[in-house]
Amino acid sequence: MGKKYIPLTLKMTAERIRNEGIKDGWIPIRDFMDDFYQADNQTRRNMIEEEPDTTGDERFDAYLAALAELFAYTYSLPVPYWCSHPCRFLKQWWFPTSAQTLHAMALVESPAAFRRRGIFIDRTEFLRC
Repeated sequence: MGKKYIPLTLKMTAERIRNEGIKDGWIPIRDFMDDFYQADNQTRRNMIEEEPDTTGDERFDAYLAALAELFAYTYSLPVPYWCSHPCRFLKQWWFPTSAQTLHAMALVESPAAFRRRGIFIDRTEFLRC
């Protein structure tokens, strides 16, 4: 009998980012989102509840907190306590895209959970096919 699949938690996602390298940090985040979208609400709560260890990059540490907060509000889940830790907020703004032409759009489209942490993304960030 095969093993039961265990959805990625944010804690596991942070570990993957740290172990696989920051350059490829988007792959574990996308994998987490795929699992999150397919899960029921209790599983979703479990996926964001435990505080992730540091990824080794303060930008991704803040990004994971913003993602947890956004998903908590979107799916009527409690916002995890760890999302409000000062280390989960950036001192300098971050635009994950290198295309400067998208920065103005990201300033407008970023969800509040990201904007308040100094992270600016466009609305397509959460689209998964």
